[in-house]
Amino acid sequence: MNFFKKLFSSKKETHPSEKNEEGTPFNTIYSTEYFDKRYTEDHIENGMLDGCLKMVESYFIDNKIERKIAHPMNHPTNLDQVDQDGLGFVLYCKAFQLGEKEATLFLAYAFSDFLITRYGFKLFKDATPEYPLRGMTLKYDRNGLVLSLYPYEYASKVLTGNQTFSEMNERLDAQLAKMPNMDDLLSTNKNSKNNP
Repeated sequence: MNFFKKLFSSKKETHPSEKNEEGTPFNTIYSTEYFDKRYTEDHIENGMLDGCLKMVESYFIDNKIERKIAHPMNHPTNLDQVDQDGLGFVLYCKAFQLGEKEATLFLAYAFSDFLITRYGFKLFKDATPEYPLRGMTLKYDRNGLVLSLYPYEYASKVLTGNQTFSEMNERLDAQLAKMPNMDDLLSTNKNSKNNP
């Protein structure tokens, strides 16, 4: 089962062979060559990010909604307001002749920038995504142990009412705080394989 799916799904499944002592699931080890072939580091262009944040800001202004968090504009609580308060962000974008894909992309970039700034994630393009909405991926690297997040897919789930940005931010805070050390994880896994 996918590490990210298990880590952040609301339905928790446990498989003892896939957990270390701290209880963090994992199942994939990539070589550097494979990673470099599959993923290309990307950056959000300043003009694109500025446009996304202006759309979010104008949503608040046009709907006369006060942001719950003053700064930054793209705080998960504010992005949830864009989805939940007022007319809805997709409908707002349609007024500008923009579709749901563009609305999703605006929120995905805004949320990505928040995660990059707050946690140190890096944005990548996936050359061979496992699912259609996973071409854009954020990676958090802690000494070789990598956590993946798919901002476009997640923004899509938010806009369909299945998730919130705040929930993801809370889960990230909790998971990053207890993310294991790579050496300990490998040692624990090696010991569990030797002592079935």
